[in-house]
Amino acid sequence: MKSLRAVLFALVVIPVVACGSDREVPTPTATPMPPIVQRVPLPVPVVDAVKPVTAQQVETPIAIPTNYGDALELGKQLAAKGDQSRAKEMFEAAIKLDKKQSEPHIELARLFITSGERAKAIKSANKAVKLAPESSQAYNTLGRAELARFNYENAIAAFEQATVLNPDNVWAWNNLGYVHLERKDYRKAAAALVEATSRPGATGYMFNNLGTALEQVDELDDARVAYEQGGELGSTEAKASRKRLEGVDSIIVMERAPVEKAYELREEMPEVVDEVDEESVEESVEDHEVEEPQVEAPPMT
Repeated sequence: MKSLRAVLFALVVIPVVACGSDREVPTPTATPMPPIVQRVPLPVPVVDAVKPVTAQQVETPIAIPTNYGDALELGKQLAAKGDQSRAKEMFEAAIKLDKKQSEPHIELARLFITSGERAKAIKSANKAVKLAPESSQAYNTLGRAELARFNYENAIAAFEQATVLNPDNVWAWNNLGYVHLERKDYRKAAAALVEATSRPGATGYMFNNLGTALEQVDELDDARVAYEQGGELGSTEAKASRKRLEGVDSIIVMERAPVEKAYELREEMPEVVDEVDEESVEESVEDHEVEEPQVEAPPMT
């Protein structure tokens, strides 16, 4: 009988409930071995290299030359790079090294015109003229300084003197024409700008200025020629103005009797100066006149 009971007991299946759960735990079965999967190495993510944090960089001090010419040349190089503070330092050093030279004062005046320090620009330019009354470049710089403070009469006088001292100073002719454009004296502007564009060294924007003056006196055929020449020399504004005048016979607005609910339409005047800093860096001290930067101004309307 004992053996029979043992056999019967062995045949009874006893359900088992896991502790803390109301779910019936099924009879465990043999768990098959998972298939062997070959692991593929993950690609290494590419990230931007992190630059090491360094202390704030300090400008390397530049030794001030003890020679006038070296100080002046170094100042021009720094000014061309936009380092006005150190350029000013070099020009002031050049003045101390040779008090009779006008060029450092001209360069200082240019810096002050760029930075908007008009009183200092006038002072430096007047000093240059006093030291070199025969310098066309000095008078041209004085004209620019006067123009920066909107003293048109003094600017015209300075630019005219610059052209008398050097008739081939195309920058002075252009600046003189520009002042007349500002004053809406288009005939005088055209005359000065014809002088500028008829000489070696004329730039694209000078032809654009001439086209602007001729357009305002309704000489459209000549204006188109000037714009075309300016475009050939790289003036994008001249190209746009030439295209705008295509097929236009006149810009003069005829006066008519007033009509109810009618509006007069006027064409805006094109910009006078189309490109800033077109002649950014001066090539040499000897030929410094040719590298005079153009006058900056807001668009004419």
